[in-house]
Amino acid sequence: MKGKKAVNETDVKKFLDEFKGIVSNDTLYVINRQKNREGLIMIGITKKQRQNEILSITVTDYCAGPELDKDRPGNVWIFGKKIGTKEIYIKLKIAQIGLKKIAKCLSFHVAEYPLCYPLKGGP
Repeated sequence: MKGKKAVNETDVKKFLDEFKGIVSNDTLYVINRQKNREGLIMIGITKKQRQNEILSITVTDYCAGPELDKDRPGNVWIFGKKIGTKEIYIKLKIAQIGLKKIAKCLSFHVAEYPLCYPLKGGP
């Protein structure tokens, strides 16, 4: 990986701790996209359950990132989670608005392809 530092468990934990801290002190902003709305229906969970699932993400759910956000300044992190029988694609970001940091969920829907979990131990 030229020019890009390999991400380790400490990096992912630091991001998740900061992200969850922002949510617990403020709120979680979920991008209102049709794909995200349909995801809730397909998975069969409520908005509150979605937030609980996001807050229960661990280092081993890590898939990729940090990657530059294509639409706005900052980095995105990608996670995956099994909910019921479905694998869920979750894209999170800590955005800076002036002096304030906000926790954003850009994607939360059924994965369109199998996800890779580089920090999950075992086979």
